[in-house]
Amino acid sequence: MSEPVVSSADGFDEAAAAKLWALLPAVYRQADSDVLDGTGPLRTLLDRVAVQLGDVRRGIDRLWEDQSVETGADWVVPYLAALLDTNLVPSMDARGRRLDVANTIYYRRRKGTVALLEQLAADVTGWESHVVEFFRRLGRNRHLLDPALGRPADEPDRAAARRLQRVSGLVGPLTGTPLGGRADLRHPVGAADAHGPFDEYAHRADVRIGRGALGWHGIAKIGVFLWQAADIAVDRATPVPVAGCPDHYAADPTGRQLGLWQADDRPATGYGERWAPLAQWQVPGPLTQGLADAVAVAGQTPVPRGAYPDPGASFQPRSFAVRPLGAVDPVDPHDVKLWPEVGRFAVPGGTGPVEVAYHYGLFSRIGAGPYDRRRVGAAPASDPAPVREVPGGTPTDLNNALAALGPTGTVVVTDGLTSTAVAPVGSVAVPVEAVTVRARDQRRAVIRLAPGAGPWVFTGSPAGAEPTARLRLEGVLFSGADIVLRGGFAEVVVACTTLDPGTSGALRTPATVWQPAVDGRDLSATRLIVEGTVRSLVVDRSITGPIRTRAHGVVELLCATDSVIQGLPADTGGLLSPAAVDDPTELFRLLHHRRDPLTAWLAGKLGAAASAAVAGYTDGAPVADGDLAAVVADLNTVLGAPLWDPARFAQRQVPAAVVTRAQAGPTGAELVAVNRELLGYAFPSELSGAALVCAAGLARLNRVTLLGRAHLHRLECSESILDDVVVVDDTQDGCVRFSACSTGSVLPRRYESVEVRPGAPLFASRRFGEAGYAALVASADTAIVTADTAAAASIRTGARNGSEMGAFCRDGAALKERSLLVKYREYLPAGLAPVLVPMPLTDVEAETMRGRQWPPM
Repeated sequence: MSEPVVSSADGFDEAAAAKLWALLPAVYRQADSDVLDGTGPLRTLLDRVAVQLGDVRRGIDRLWEDQSVETGADWVVPYLAALLDTNLVPSMDARGRRLDVANTIYYRRRKGTVALLEQLAADVTGWESHVVEFFRRLGRNRHLLDPALGRPADEPDRAAARRLQRVSGLVGPLTGTPLGGRADLRHPVGAADAHGPFDEYAHRADVRIGRGALGWHGIAKIGVFLWQAADIAVDRATPVPVAGCPDHYAADPTGRQLGLWQADDRPATGYGERWAPLAQWQVPGPLTQGLADAVAVAGQTPVPRGAYPDPGASFQPRSFAVRPLGAVDPVDPHDVKLWPEVGRFAVPGGTGPVEVAYHYGLFSRIGAGPYDRRRVGAAPASDPAPVREVPGGTPTDLNNALAALGPTGTVVVTDGLTSTAVAPVGSVAVPVEAVTVRARDQRRAVIRLAPGAGPWVFTGSPAGAEPTARLRLEGVLFSGADIVLRGGFAEVVVACTTLDPGTSGALRTPATVWQPAVDGRDLSATRLIVEGTVRSLVVDRSITGPIRTRAHGVVELLCATDSVIQGLPADTGGLLSPAAVDDPTELFRLLHHRRDPLTAWLAGKLGAAASAAVAGYTDGAPVADGDLAAVVADLNTVLGAPLWDPARFAQRQVPAAVVTRAQAGPTGAELVAVNRELLGYAFPSELSGAALVCAAGLARLNRVTLLGRAHLHRLECSESILDDVVVVDDTQDGCVRFSACSTGSVLPRRYESVEVRPGAPLFASRRFGEAGYAALVASADTAIVTADTAAAASIRTGARNGSEMGAFCRDGAALKERSLLVKYREYLPAGLAPVLVPMPLTDVEAETMRGRQWPPM
């Protein structure tokens, strides 16, 4: 018997089918089926005809609705756009295109105005913008047709005259520099604004094509400054006290000295008839010391000379506020000393414990952050019962909630205050079945463990049993220790989470392994270590430190999407240290069994104490610190002599570039460095210090920025950036497409990809926490060495959809810029050319912020 046709919600199909069946002569209806009221082939055919009749009926009924853009079907919108002769751009979804067509007449009534150009930027890209007519900044001589500067000469009120000049736009609001005139450098904030969106000085004409920081000033050029990075508001956070400075704090809950951002503060008048250009303190960018000081005294009477001239300017409490812990009212802003460029502040003595609200910048909303984590069109994950909500900020609340978890349950952290202790979840006796640890939506759960606390351990199904456990971490910022997965897990999800990747101390003098926080703790990396079996490990919109297997751990499928994974060296280079051994148990096992030429040769080079420790080692047993130190010391002796031998490394996969360096006969420190690389590739799970290690299983990287080496069994990679050498065991399986990879990598077949040198200058910053972290610089494409095709020779536009490669591909910055240029061709006055200037991330600004030192007190 044929399958019945699915009924429709409006009943058109059923009504048409019944009518057609009734019109058929009874003799044919009776002969259609031997079963009473059964459905035979003839009735099935008529039912299918009725479905088409229903579609025709619906189309006729919708003809009137399709006359309007508000009620028309999605397929009608392009036709309505064609009737209005407006351009639809690829950066908009279906809803955005409908709104764009609906606003066409409204746009055209204000065509060519600065207010419309800013509104178009907001509607097309979603970014804040500031439009500047560059011809107003050209240096020139004033003539008789220019308006007079100020009131008549007999006007005694000079302050009112200066105010009228500023309101009329005849002089700069900060420096008082007249249009086209000589620069007045006496105002520090105004001088610092030169060559930026709020520049008040005059410039010579620049006839170059406007592109980025070049070719700005000219009669036919319109500057569009776009703040692409997101300013993310933290409503409650636990600041870190500064060691040796009572009542001084760092706003960042990990103790980093990170620049604060000012909140987006566009007036409620918006872009309508009462539109006014944004002031410098209203855009979502880095908060500078000079601007903060000028705004702080803007409302005083009389206004000090160095103040910002708008008495309504304010950063507190919208952009930054300090409150006593648990209080509602903030500390008086006049009593708070703020150093925004290093993210530090001081409160009066006796204030007691405080909490802070601030803004920080990141190019996209990934990692743990107080933002809406829901995806459009995707149902939120369900929480296993029972669900328990706990506040952060105390060592006991979260710790007790985790300790009380049974095999199933959910712990929801309700605020952003820092927790300092966590209990292990699951045990061999009571393993995890379904557990979720997450922050409340639009909140960030912060966990910063005390020194020496040990790893946060999750234990799943027992060894030998079918892995059924499920674990989900969401909205959690975790710092201070590793996360270890033991036992078996069917699925582990790390979503919108930050596992602190650490901060290298290489920029310090003298060099250290990790940069210290303001309270003296090392900003070491948090590793996600798998010691059991994980069927599926999902990393979604997260920032993590190294992800690796250890002690025979297995990840069958790793799916990383829209994420940054970073691995940093565990020592300062040169000779090995015990901390650089990622898996001591596996290293001792290999040296004990000597199953290949390299391990047999290395075992023969060990001294008496190390040889005895290796010979007496039992597989799976923990390695004593003294035994590890003895083996490392003997391996360091080996590093001082040439190590490369083709027969010795016959069973190891070493990149050709490293082999070439080893064969060149290096000496001294270069020899030690090459030998360490050889051992790292020979023992990827034990000595490589890689960002990603999965010796078995499949890794799928979609829109991922990988900062550091990787050793994988199989790889499927799309629209990602592999910043360092990646070695894949099975190159016959998988594909690398629309991605950037490093020279020397051993990868499966490539498609529409590019190649760069390891560690090429692609990013504004590689230091976690800075606003330019993992964000591509404008000059990223100059680092390309080779490309699969000439059309694919771009990192900034080389993704499948024409956006940039890497973790921020989903934001579509390149698509939005091109779409905005398309819309500007429709609404700009004839003869004018737009110059898009991304703000505020540049190579110079990132380098300046990175090298800035604590200001003298």
